[in-house]
Amino acid sequence: MENSLIVYLVHYFILFPIAKILFVNIQYFTSKQEREEYMVRKLVRWGNISDFIHVAIALYFLGFHEITVHIESFCFLGWPFIVHWNILTFTFLAFTTIIIAIIGHFSLFYLHRDAYYHKFFSLYFIFHLSIKLIILSSGSTFFFMGWELLGFSSVLLIAFYEHRLNPLKNAMRVLFIYELGDVFMCALIVLLLFFHTEDMTMMASILEKHGCEWAMVLLIFSCFFKSGIFPWIWLPRAMEGPTPSSAVFYGSLSTHIPIFLLLRFWPKEWSLPAYWPEVWSISHPANAIAVAIAICVFSAFITTHMSRQVSDAKNTIAYATVTQLAIIYIEIFFGFRTLALIHVVSHGIYRTFEFLRTPSLLHLYHTMETRRPRTTSTGRHLKAIFPAGLRNWLYSLTINEFGFFSRSFDFIDQFLGLKFLRYDKKAARRFAIMVASVWVIFSMVIFLLNRNFFTMEFTGDGGGNTVTAFIINWKYFNAKDEILLALAVGFCVLTFYNIRKVGMFFVTLACSAATVGIEHTLLLVKHIDASNQLYWLSVVVFAIAFAGLAFLSVYTFSNGNENHQNYTAKLSRSPLMNLLLFALGLAIVGVPGLGIVLAWEYLIHYTAQVAPYMVVKGFFILKLDTLLVFLFYFSNFLGFPEHKVQVLHHYKLDTLHLRWVQKHA
Repeated sequence: MENSLIVYLVHYFILFPIAKILFVNIQYFTSKQEREEYMVRKLVRWGNISDFIHVAIALYFLGFHEITVHIESFCFLGWPFIVHWNILTFTFLAFTTIIIAIIGHFSLFYLHRDAYYHKFFSLYFIFHLSIKLIILSSGSTFFFMGWELLGFSSVLLIAFYEHRLNPLKNAMRVLFIYELGDVFMCALIVLLLFFHTEDMTMMASILEKHGCEWAMVLLIFSCFFKSGIFPWIWLPRAMEGPTPSSAVFYGSLSTHIPIFLLLRFWPKEWSLPAYWPEVWSISHPANAIAVAIAICVFSAFITTHMSRQVSDAKNTIAYATVTQLAIIYIEIFFGFRTLALIHVVSHGIYRTFEFLRTPSLLHLYHTMETRRPRTTSTGRHLKAIFPAGLRNWLYSLTINEFGFFSRSFDFIDQFLGLKFLRYDKKAARRFAIMVASVWVIFSMVIFLLNRNFFTMEFTGDGGGNTVTAFIINWKYFNAKDEILLALAVGFCVLTFYNIRKVGMFFVTLACSAATVGIEHTLLLVKHIDASNQLYWLSVVVFAIAFAGLAFLSVYTFSNGNENHQNYTAKLSRSPLMNLLLFALGLAIVGVPGLGIVLAWEYLIHYTAQVAPYMVVKGFFILKLDTLLVFLFYFSNFLGFPEHKVQVLHHYKLDTLHLRWVQKHA
């Protein structure tokens, strides 16, 4: 009975959000807009009641029992859905359900008559789906689908107010950080697939068995990127979205889910006190723990100071959130897992209340400042501990975001061409140089990890002397594979060159993704006699296509193209057409739920068992393509329209703010 109940709960918590996503979008694009809020209100309220009933059923019949269930070929997709039900799973299931219900109910009246009402609840239900996939699934495929959907819905909610420039730029910055963190998570999953393991709860034991404990560092990196701990403290830049999204994503759930991953996948015996006698041995996993603790201490220190000097209420809460997240990570690495679980749940609830309280707080004080002009108790302690010179130095560093962080965001701006409003040859050339440099560095790192270090053989030279021969064995390295992936990177650069031309953009994007797909396919058919000829035929065909598209791109890159400003909604036709073009781009790169994602998942799943490092390199290229799809959508279809006709066509006439926009356009 317990197994059957878990199977039912999995289908309910996964399929019900999908049904709500489809219902909201079909109702929005096919029926009259006057009934939109009424139908969404009913859907959210009855959906919350249904979720609470199912959580209560899970508590009564399952409780905190330890149960493992394998659902073979979930929804006929071909991959197992692995559920490890325990106290951690139930706690986060109940916690996330309560928080999502509160935010949904709050948003019904907070966003009343907002022009983007439909968009918010579409992304809200996608977020609901992603959270349930992460919590319930220990299988690598469905878990990673939820992990990616969580990032995409978060980014689109940062860019929620699409008629403003700053939300679009900050969304691209956060997307860059998310995608970089996804590369680390993908590398860890690919390594597990290489060892023929789908269950991520067996991660530590499998890696330890094969002598790859170092790979657990990838999990730490991915969690730090997603939580905004290090090296980019991006959380304050995500405050551009509406207050409900700030509460549910950055106050309670999205930034706290990586902690759930560590509590689930990080071994209990891997803590600093357990490893302390051996902490200084170079090859020991405790080194990663010690470095992670040092990073968290540093992050907590600087965000504490940053939260003291910002005057914006949401930014103050964002910096305070990062401080608490760093402390929770430290608790996990010291082995205080129960304390960390209590801390993360209580902190998520408290931060949700703070974010939801912010609009009323600002209205109450009639100012953006949240502090009274007096020194707090902590401030007096700081004054007693640090001399005036050190306090002034810390204050100057805090104002400039400690230097390093502001300059690191400059790198993202340079990489994506966000520093300038106009797209020109200089931005395209800079992107090409930076992509080439990053690709070379990334390839060198993969190349070093990919090799078997030298082995020694002792042989005789015929005269009784022993000769030592050093043999280096390189695995999974093939020149044709490297050429194909280099061509895929070249197509990615051409995609950036054609970001203002819809047809050429999709052609070059499809060529980049197809090159990666064919390279992975050829890795699987090496046993076929004609595989070598297929390799060279693919190289020749894609090289010719690249040369032709490069010539056409440079030839058509006229001065007139440089006069087009980004983020002005120049290519806008209708909301539905914009959405379909955006979905087409995401379908090409294999975003979960769209297009050829099933083909990509099958291909990556089986290729990872043959050449895992090549799969990671191919995934890196797909992440670059994903960045360009979002940049294409933001710069061409969103932003502030230049003419009143575009305003009337691009936006609805519901909110007071947009009426002001129409008046002053």
